[in-house]
Amino acid sequence: MKKLLAIVLTVSVGGACLCGNAVAVREETYCDSGVMPLAATSEKIYYENKTEDKFNMALRAPSYTTSPYTASCACVAGANVIGFYDRYDENLIPNHTAGRVFLGQYMYNPEDIYITELVKQLYEDMGTDSTGTTVRQFKNGMTKFSERKGKTIEFTSCMKNGKLDYAAAKSYMKANQPVVLFCLGYNIANLSAGDKCDTVDYMEYTANHVMVGFGWKELNYQLSATASAVYQYVEVASGTDGRASGLYNVSYKTKINDAYAINIY
Repeated sequence: MKKLLAIVLTVSVGGACLCGNAVAVREETYCDSGVMPLAATSEKIYYENKTEDKFNMALRAPSYTTSPYTASCACVAGANVIGFYDRYDENLIPNHTAGRVFLGQYMYNPEDIYITELVKQLYEDMGTDSTGTTVRQFKNGMTKFSERKGKTIEFTSCMKNGKLDYAAAKSYMKANQPVVLFCLGYNIANLSAGDKCDTVDYMEYTANHVMVGFGWKELNYQLSATASAVYQYVEVASGTDGRASGLYNVSYKTKINDAYAINIY
């Protein structure tokens, strides 16, 4: 990452400290400072038939990546959420123009100096430091920022039995609420469709990371007469330089620790 209804993804690193006879569990922090891709892999999916369900909250969603600080992926994710809602109240980010309508669909503008100032403000509001940001800090910082702007913010969990509730996440994005994902390990995929064969190119990362979902793509493959497969992706603002936006396979070499739909009004 340059010094990522919306959906956000959470990544975890375990840890605990002993205090007398009590055990205090350390909150997970999300920090991917200086992380390079673990691997680049490619997968080919040969199929007989395919059906697709997809939805995008904008023709081009916010996909900011720049921060003047290290360990600030949560702050960048928060900026992508606020940037999304700036379309409806441009006082959220003064002097920044959210975007424009193009052929009946909304296109968000690229990041500018005002987005960088927003990231700096969120870094302060969240209390982020060189160790990263916890989910609690993320929520508290986003609430502090929203209330200062005279807005109400709501966080709705998209988790079920310790896993991402993909159907719930889709429903909130359909209702114009981005989803924030807190992930342990993550991937950013490019999908190329061919004749009876799709190719998925992954960039894989091991870091704890936060991303924002602005849509989905779900593919159901009939591989043969007796075999089938389902691939579930979230269209994300990754916060990662190089692939600022792309598809996140929610089941591929990753663990989602937390996910919240966010509404600001």
